[in-house]
Amino acid sequence: MLDLTPLRKAAARIPRIFPGAMLHRWGLQALHRGAFDVADYLFERAASRYRSELAVEPLARLRAHQLIARVRSIENPERESRLCLEVERVLARLNRIEALEPPFAMVDARSLLATWIRSTACGRTDEPAAGDAALAA
Repeated sequence: MLDLTPLRKAAARIPRIFPGAMLHRWGLQALHRGAFDVADYLFERAASRYRSELAVEPLARLRAHQLIARVRSIENPERESRLCLEVERVLARLNRIEALEPPFAMVDARSLLATWIRSTACGRTDEPAAGDAALAA
């Protein structure tokens, strides 16, 4: 398999030589690995490229991914809930978006919203659901 580490390091130094889509994909890979700081950095570089490329729709999708990365990187539940609402709002305005799992295929934004909520603290509560209480009894 081809090692892209040197390319990613070059992207950090001189991002303007890489297309926004490539930087965005590398950011998704970093997000998937849990490297939230790296993902955020790559997303910012990709956003800059998308703006220069006048790529409005990819920029909107990127901002949703960036918000998701920020939610996953924080420990403050109060701030997390505000960002969760922002992620939901952004995803609700999109039709399609790259999945959060490799190979990062385009998916319906509403399906990503549903799976993302279930996989984060945004969709969880400490109280069991009514059905859960009946099962426990």
